[in-house]
Amino acid sequence: MKIEFLRFVDKYVGFVACALLTVINRCVPNNPIIEKEKVKKTLFMKFWGLGSIILLAPAVSEFKQTFRQSKVVFVTLSRNKEISEALGLFDEILIIDVDSGLIVFVRTLLKTILYFWRESFDLVVDFEFFTRFSSVLTFLTFAKVKVGYHAWETWRGNIHNIKVPFNRYWHIVDNFNNLCISIGVPRRNDLRLLKPAILTEDKEYVDSLLKICGISRRIISVHVNASDLVIERRWPYDNFIQLINRIISAHDVSIVFIGSKSEFDLVKEIESKIHHPSVANFAAKLSIRQLAYVFEKSTLVISNDSGPLHLAVTMQTPTVSFFGPETPVMYGPKGAHHTVFYKNLDCSPCINVHDRKSVHCYWTSPRCMETISVDEVYNVINEKLLLGK
Repeated sequence: MKIEFLRFVDKYVGFVACALLTVINRCVPNNPIIEKEKVKKTLFMKFWGLGSIILLAPAVSEFKQTFRQSKVVFVTLSRNKEISEALGLFDEILIIDVDSGLIVFVRTLLKTILYFWRESFDLVVDFEFFTRFSSVLTFLTFAKVKVGYHAWETWRGNIHNIKVPFNRYWHIVDNFNNLCISIGVPRRNDLRLLKPAILTEDKEYVDSLLKICGISRRIISVHVNASDLVIERRWPYDNFIQLINRIISAHDVSIVFIGSKSEFDLVKEIESKIHHPSVANFAAKLSIRQLAYVFEKSTLVISNDSGPLHLAVTMQTPTVSFFGPETPVMYGPKGAHHTVFYKNLDCSPCINVHDRKSVHCYWTSPRCMETISVDEVYNVINEKLLLGK
């Protein structure tokens, strides 16, 4: 199902559903008292954003240290199943499929709701920002304690009985952790991202693929896309082409393009405009674990603001990234090894978590991305590569 349709349903159908459930919710006891030793089953939910799931992992890890006796179940979209498994945090993962048509969506949704009723959760933590869909699902768990973000800008019913503000001036890792702090997890300021587990067979597959493609020198991994949630986050493709051509003409490196199955043809077209034998298209060829291993073997990752960028950060690989519609204050990689290009124009950022991350660009095309020049990006990368010799 298309993202525009899902946003429409969430905004309008979700409003009606939340209103009805709020009326019902007023008729039931509302006593959100948390006794840690009595929390035996906990449900976390986060549907959108592979990167967001990577960034919420530290909060989940801290929760597990505090609520050691609780079973931890995670509900997410099918596209996020692999990263959820690779993080190794959840005792069970529930999947809702929005990519295979309406019938499959309804079937997986009903299966998930039946699981809620069968398990009878003590605690639900809704990590979604302000979608009404997650609020409806939170209600349908019938859990005693329901935790979620609250803001007057986006009404999604009086369903969560522990309401937590979302601070747009905090990094998203800290916002996620704040949900867990609200239920008794100790506050920490040194949260670290978790590396996904990489299996031996994943390493063997990647090593074989690199050998077949003749990739033996220093690797630069490049991600030219961003998810369909906000396509305006993409730095212009022509800029990527110019940048890569300059890099490989000046440095003895190999370029590995990564991407999803749907991005293969586009990456192939970009690859055809880069005249060098040591360039490989790995789009559609890698699982999440395999991609993590490619990043681990890379000298540098160049990426738009996207899930793969955050995966590269977990692997402790230096990155160069591009931000514009979204602010790096919330999503930018932290640390001296990561360079973020962000022009901070008077119209940036234009993404708002209170509006389902819809973009309303002031211009006919995203100037915030277009004004990041190839020259300034190349100069930074050139310095990184020279220092890394």
